[in-house]
Amino acid sequence: MARLLLAMRDSGLGDVRQGPHSLRTVATVAGVEYVDDSRSTFLDASLLSIIDLGRPLVWVVDAEMISAIDERMKEFMVEHVDGTVFFGNVEPHQVDALDAQVGRVYNADDLRTAVFAARELAKEGGKVLFSPACPSGNGTANHAERGAEFKRAVMDL
Repeated sequence: MARLLLAMRDSGLGDVRQGPHSLRTVATVAGVEYVDDSRSTFLDASLLSIIDLGRPLVWVVDAEMISAIDERMKEFMVEHVDGTVFFGNVEPHQVDALDAQVGRVYNADDLRTAVFAARELAKEGGKVLFSPACPSGNGTANHAERGAEFKRAVMDL
């Protein structure tokens, strides 16, 4: 799957990911880089960002995406992600089941709490990637507003 995603990027998808909120470092706190990728409103764009950044990496992703995680996606997460924090409403049993299969999977009610949880999971020298993988929601109008919310949370760490 990673090779396919890289091929897609090389054939032009990377050009689409330009501009604010596309893999932009918001801050480095206690040796951890916090990266805003709030424009990644589709899973494939988030996966490319994960590949681009490499490990160690904690992924902050919208809870709506938990139902889209199939066996291939679980393999991808094991290979490329050190921890995942879903933000928003999700059934606890879904988080528990995914955690049992890929490890270090958590849920937070809101983005701010997810950022604080990601801080606890992140390793010095690593990154926390905010890449929601779905359109805006959970009280935000668009990716710019959601990116600003992420930045505010990071600045409060």
